[in-house]
Amino acid sequence: MHINIADVSGKEIAPGVVERVLLKADQSKPGGLAVKHHVITKGGQVVFDDPLTEYQHYIIQGVAARGGPSGDLVHSDSAIFIPCTDRFPEEGKTPTAKHIYAHAGEGELRILTLAYKVPKPAFRWAKSRTKNLFQVPQYHSSRQMVGYTQLFTEEEHAVMGALRMHAVDLQTNPPGYSLPDHRNPEEIVYVLRGEGEALSGKKTHKIKAGSLVYTAEGELHNVSNTHERLPLQYICVEFVDHVKMWAERSGR
Repeated sequence: MHINIADVSGKEIAPGVVERVLLKADQSKPGGLAVKHHVITKGGQVVFDDPLTEYQHYIIQGVAARGGPSGDLVHSDSAIFIPCTDRFPEEGKTPTAKHIYAHAGEGELRILTLAYKVPKPAFRWAKSRTKNLFQVPQYHSSRQMVGYTQLFTEEEHAVMGALRMHAVDLQTNPPGYSLPDHRNPEEIVYVLRGEGEALSGKKTHKIKAGSLVYTAEGELHNVSNTHERLPLQYICVEFVDHVKMWAERSGR
């Protein structure tokens, strides 16, 4: 499926916070993945506290203050993983990964949020992690100048205690370049800049900045840059059932 933020009506969920729901949990397969886009202006803050949910955020633009206006700053091009865990759980209380991001700095704060319902909490000592683009190697194909950067690798999500999140990549297709058709785990692509086309299953979609493409596990897909001069850049995030995956690998 494909949707663009320009085609979604924004809803003010708190003063200075406009939310757009790009994918609802019941639209994903097998279900549970929701994707939201928040625009936060001066004085605004957004609270994430859905029960039994792990989060993967990406700061598209601006600066966020973690925990509230006086918190630590997180800059644009940062990926943030928040596991569903509670170090000191209250008896009978459903664990949440409650956290807050407030507007900081100049201009708007834009956050892409992937929220996945999980059947149980992560292991008790799992921690959140933040990584900015400048902290990871930037790779380019010498022949085609295709950019490929992993903000979080598959292995990192696994050891951080993820139950669903499975790698966060930033990819750049040069003008005229198309990825080969391929199959992956459940996946989303969110376009940051440029324009092109994306195959997802049996449908090809026109994409541009603000486009979200969702592809279920095993469906054929690709991304193509159709522009003559400008690059196409997008965030790609995959999802797996880690418990099932590790059980299969151990032969259980």
